[in-house]
Amino acid sequence: MFLKNKNFFDDPAPLKERTEKTDVQEENASSGKEQKDWEDVNLSFYDEAFMARLQKLEGYCREAGRKDLLEQLASIRAYLASEKFSVAVVGEFNRGKSTLVNRLIGRDIIPTSDIPTTSLPIYVSGGEQESITLKTVNGQKRYPVAEKSWEAIEEEKKKLRETKGAILLKRNCSLLMENDLELVDTPGVNSQIRGDLSMAEQALSGCDCAILPMAAIAAFSESEKLFLQERILMKKVPRIMVVLTKLDLVEEKQRLSVVESVQRKLEAMEAEIPLYLSAENMAEGWEERSGTEAIRKQILAWLHESSHIQLKKERASQEIKAVSADLATVYQCQLDIIAEKEEKRKETAEQSKQKLLRSAQIQWDALETDMLNRCNQNFEWIRSMTEERQQDVIEKLTLELTHVANPKDWWEKDYPYRMKMEMISLGNILENNLQGFYTRDVNWLNHLLEEKYGSAIPPQNQRIAEKGVFRAPMVQQAVELEDMKRSRLISRVGTGVATVGGYLVGGLIGLSPIGMAVGIGGGIISEVFMNKRVESQKRELTRIIREELPGVFSGSIETVERNIREVYISTIRTMKRTCSDWVKVKCDAIDAAQKQADDPKREEAIRQKLAELRGIGI
Repeated sequence: MFLKNKNFFDDPAPLKERTEKTDVQEENASSGKEQKDWEDVNLSFYDEAFMARLQKLEGYCREAGRKDLLEQLASIRAYLASEKFSVAVVGEFNRGKSTLVNRLIGRDIIPTSDIPTTSLPIYVSGGEQESITLKTVNGQKRYPVAEKSWEAIEEEKKKLRETKGAILLKRNCSLLMENDLELVDTPGVNSQIRGDLSMAEQALSGCDCAILPMAAIAAFSESEKLFLQERILMKKVPRIMVVLTKLDLVEEKQRLSVVESVQRKLEAMEAEIPLYLSAENMAEGWEERSGTEAIRKQILAWLHESSHIQLKKERASQEIKAVSADLATVYQCQLDIIAEKEEKRKETAEQSKQKLLRSAQIQWDALETDMLNRCNQNFEWIRSMTEERQQDVIEKLTLELTHVANPKDWWEKDYPYRMKMEMISLGNILENNLQGFYTRDVNWLNHLLEEKYGSAIPPQNQRIAEKGVFRAPMVQQAVELEDMKRSRLISRVGTGVATVGGYLVGGLIGLSPIGMAVGIGGGIISEVFMNKRVESQKRELTRIIREELPGVFSGSIETVERNIREVYISTIRTMKRTCSDWVKVKCDAIDAAQKQADDPKREEAIRQKLAELRGIGI
């Protein structure tokens, strides 16, 4: 992790002691102070009749054993009681979420990087004493606002097995303090961090406004469109804004067309979602919706709307209505069975259970097919990446071979080590990426299971790229090679002897120069033959490498593919057991209703509950 403005932590003067005009004072002008027509708005909501409906619904959820619905209602209570205007910044990683939050609060405090750094939601609110607090199931730990604090927080999180928790950041900022404003920086929903999607959805459930940054270099991808439709809009977030970031990475002549393309796609969704640009002077005609100042003004305009409480109540009412409808379905099923004539009750109960089971089976099969398709997509990535890696390794090794003087020594010592290092590197790449892909797919599956069955499954804790496979000693083809270092030495010794002998013999007969020439010429010829033998060995080893390596890579990849398939199949089995338990609970409820059908008090009690639930949902 890194901070773009590291000098921030070197400034010892607290913000409230500065006397000259600073960016904090300039921020005061942009945070709403000059808007005299704005009046203070009560951000919390309380209505006695409304809360009575909520309390009664909580009682029915406890009676029905629906813990998931109770948690949903608890979130509604917290949302209604909140005295802050919460803005959730959500979306995929590397889209500029943390950078945008830093700009809104006027300082580069939150770490930013091209790789995922936000692993827990960061709740930024106003406070005279600035601090960073790590909040987990084990308690709270407070840190000063300093770069080293983020490193300490990362070390602390590594000790925790669970990813649940949050980071609370207090910032001496007029925008936050004078407007009861809270910004929530969330992990990227595709960042391969366990639970990243659920953390984003939790922030959306309790927010008054959602900001979705999109990078101009890949704006409005299919995954971003689905996230906007299936997460933000389905959560009934009252106010939504899309911010186009990184326009500076697009060629200047293409920037306006990119902005207009995103605008058209937003208009096609018919949701009245405004588009803003994160930086100024990027597109002609967009001056009023460009830059941090324009984004601040829109947030404050929403915050001071007189309809804020009404929007809050409407959103809570819609969620209460959905919970009421969920419970009413169970009671209506029981009532339908009770209403049947006695001789048909058992038959009707059995038909209801069979219908429920068939419907669930269809859903299970569809989820299983989707998970297997996602597993197969991993295979395509593995093969594509491995083929490219394999070719790179072959080229690297054959190039290295061209520079060695003794192929036998290189083949027996260097080559096994080089291959081991390459295979370990490959194993680490496969493990990191495949674990990320698997986590993403389990998050997707759990989201659907929570929607349909009110439950989730834990991810499999299993290594996919086994270390033993990639760290195993290299088993290479046995090749008989001549030790060229030894042969050269023998050849040079022989040449030296011949040269000396030729000189002595030639000297006796008066032709010593000729004797020396014969010896030197023999040495040159010997060296030429040696070089040819070396080149011959290199060609042979190059051929073996090109034939042998594909099999080495293929064997390792087969193990990885088998492991990833086993992980996905195990996850599917767990999913089916979870779904089967849910069906069993429903079937038990049907059987209980059938057995108690003769009790008129039971029928009247169910009718009363059903009527009250329908009344609550209005």
